[in-house]
Amino acid sequence: MAQRSKKDHIVETALPLFLENGFKGTSIDMVVRASAVSKPTVYNHFPDKSALMYAVLQRWIENHKPLILTINDQTELEKFVDSHWLTDAAVRIYAIVIGEGFRFPDASELFWEQFDRRWRIAFGYVCDHSPALDRAFVERELDRQLIERLRGP
Repeated sequence: MAQRSKKDHIVETALPLFLENGFKGTSIDMVVRASAVSKPTVYNHFPDKSALMYAVLQRWIENHKPLILTINDQTELEKFVDSHWLTDAAVRIYAIVIGEGFRFPDASELFWEQFDRRWRIAFGYVCDHSPALDRAFVERELDRQLIERLRGP
């Protein structure tokens, strides 16, 4: 079996730190300690914390691409959304990107374009928080609570 690169190891180690502490609350020193590499090694691969966040989100998104199955009713849709789109990790990442995305704009844009937008497109809803999403859900007789949850802030 091939050995993981140090860069991959750092990215994998940083994800749970960002999920638990947010962007501002996660220091490079925390990543160094958790990944058991030197600070110069981290900075050799990532010039700053924003670049690390970009790599973390890029890897996470690669592993959480939209998956579409045939869905017959609202209950199935809610279960599918909860287990594939709005997982605990995804909701936490949404919170971090919404609350702190201004600190890592490139990674934030990556998340919106490559994760959120792709899920909405996969469901047939291209939405910039417009009434079009509401109409699409109403046409499918989905309840207001689910509409609001999927629309986000």
